Amino acid sequence: MTSIVYALEIHYHFSMFQHESSLNQKMDPLSTHLERALLESILITAIGAVILVFIVSFYVARKLSSPLLEMKKAAEKMAKGQWKTRVSISGNDEVSELGQSLNQLAFELNQQDIARKNMTADIAHELRTPLATLKSHMEAFEDRVWEPTPERLSACTEEINRLILLIQDLEQLNTMESPDFKINIQPNDLKEVIKQCAASIRGAYLQKNIQLNLEFSGELDFSFDVERMKQVFLNLLSNSLKYTEPGGVVSVLAHNEEDSMIIQVKDNGAGMKKEFLMKAFDRFYREDSSRSRRTGGSGLGLAIVKRLVKSHHGEVWIESVAGKGTTVSISLPKRKQ
Repeated sequence: MTSIVYALEIHYHFSMFQHESSLNQKMDPLSTHLERALLESILITAIGAVILVFIVSFYVARKLSSPLLEMKKAAEKMAKGQWKTRVSISGNDEVSELGQSLNQLAFELNQQDIARKNMTADIAHELRTPLATLKSHMEAFEDRVWEPTPERLSACTEEINRLILLIQDLEQLNTMESPDFKINIQPNDLKEVIKQCAASIRGAYLQKNIQLNLEFSGELDFSFDVERMKQVFLNLLSNSLKYTEPGGVVSVLAHNEEDSMIIQVKDNGAGMKKEFLMKAFDRFYREDSSRSRRTGGSGLGLAIVKRLVKSHHGEVWIESVAGKGTTVSISLPKRKQ
C-alpha cells in the first residue's frame, strides 16, 4: 500500500511539473526517464520487501508453532495417561514458561498417579489381612474344625473393630484433604485441651504401667480449633502408648515462644531408625508392619496429625533414636484473638 501511494504521488508531481514547466519539450524525456526509474525502484523494493517479510514470517511462525505443536502432542499423550511425557525447553520467553508449566503439571500428575496407586495397594493390603483372618475363622466354624468359643469369637470381633477403625481413619483423612475442609478457630487454652486428652487416655496408660507427665511453661492461650487439636494429641498419645514398653515414661511439654506455641510429645519407647523418619507421616507407613497390626494401628495416625497441624499453618516433625525413644514436635503460630 505504501509503494502504491508513493508511485501515485511521484506520477502526480512529475505530471504537474511537466505541465507547468516552461521548458516542457526539453525536460519531458528527462522527467519521464526519472519517473520511470523511481517507479521501478519502488516496485523492486516493494517486491523485495514482500519476499523478505514472507521469509521472516515463515521462520518466526515455524519457530513459534514448533514448540506449541510439541506441547499439543505432549498434552495428548498426558490425556492418555502417559505422565512421564516432557517437552524440551529453550529460551526465557512466554512459550518457554508455558512449556515449564506443562512439564510441572505432568510431574504433579505423575506423583498423584503414583500416590493413588500406592494408596489403593495399601488399602487392599490393610483390608486383606483382617478379612483373611475372618474368612479362616468362619470356614473353621462351618467345617466344625473349631468350636465357636468366646475367645475365638473375640478374635473375630477384634478383626472387625480393626476394619471399622481403618475405615473411620480413611474417612477422616479424606475429609481433611477435601478443598471444602475448614477448621473452627476460636480463642482457647491449649493447656486445658492437653489435660482433657491426657485424662481420657490415662486409664490405658495406667493399665500398661506407663507414666504420663504433663509440663507447661507460660501462658498457652491462643486461637485454634479445639476438636481438631484434640485429635492431634490423642493420636500422638496413642502412638506413644503403643510403642512404649511397660514401665516407660511419656511426657507432653508445651511452652510459649515469641510468635508460636511449641508442643512436644516424648517417649522412651522403641524409637525409629533415622532412614525411616521422613516416611513416618506417609499413609499406612509402618517401620514394623507386624508390630503395628498387633497393636491395632491403621498407619494413618501421623498422616492425620500432619494434615491437622498444616490446617493450622503449623509444622510437625519427628526426632527419634532406635531403642531410645521418639519426640514429636509441633509448632503452631499464634493467631490474634
